[in-house]
Amino acid sequence: MKSKSIFITGLLMLLPAVSMAQENIQRTFDALRQSKDIKEVSARHSLDKDPDTGLMEGLEDTYDFMITNPKARHLVDDIRKAFQQDEPEAYNVSSGAHGSNENYVSLAVGNSNSGGVAIGLMQGSKWIYACFLDPEDSLRQHRYAYALEWVDDGDKIRGRIVKTYATTQKFRQSRYQSRTITVNGKNIKMSGSGFSSDGGFSWSGFSSEKASEVWLTEFNTFKNLFLKNPNGTAANSYATQIYKLCKNAKSLEDAEKNMVATEIAKLKKKTNDEFIQQLFDMSIERLKK
Repeated sequence: MKSKSIFITGLLMLLPAVSMAQENIQRTFDALRQSKDIKEVSARHSLDKDPDTGLMEGLEDTYDFMITNPKARHLVDDIRKAFQQDEPEAYNVSSGAHGSNENYVSLAVGNSNSGGVAIGLMQGSKWIYACFLDPEDSLRQHRYAYALEWVDDGDKIRGRIVKTYATTQKFRQSRYQSRTITVNGKNIKMSGSGFSSDGGFSWSGFSSEKASEVWLTEFNTFKNLFLKNPNGTAANSYATQIYKLCKNAKSLEDAEKNMVATEIAKLKKKTNDEFIQQLFDMSIERLKK
């Protein structure tokens, strides 16, 4: 394998700092994470490097938090202002509201076209993200993405901040215009490839409905990939792809849906990640419709 995964036990903000256009966003992210008034709900940290060159190929730093102290509410406002300050240097900025299971953004990690880090799944949330080219990449193929999602319930704020490093969407799309899967010994070419879009809503790379044999083959592939390392960097991506499949399972018979739901329930027990567990719960609910 060309790359290897390194799981970070400390905060990624402790890595050597590089002077980047998104310095205001990074500064406010660090301030929120260091605040004693913030409750950490969950966090995921991973870093992929090329073992030969030592160059970074992928990064995810996801931090879910809760604010109950009124004095700390300004930390979210500070991040929102930082996005405005750094916006002139970004090549892609977007914001939205009314998060739901139907409309959300996926921020790619590394050079993968599968899944990513979801933004916009919190019901009733507001979100913003921005993408910046890596200043050290002369080929302009890699970017940093930063995102903030939050729900203000009046008494508290639930939120998520995300930082990822990946190849740009343009670069990934230039490499993957189609993909082929094998069913019963036959190669089937599928249009699109379910890209992690850095801004695309509700992935729609495939045709609206696929044959049950194709559906089950894809599910089994993602299931086996997830089971190889349920707590690894790519686990979130595989779980997201399974959820995507379950959103359009009309071709399956009831017996097939029940079989898949049973398998997903088994997958849920393999991980302690609350976000992935939620994706699996939603996947099962989708199969019931």
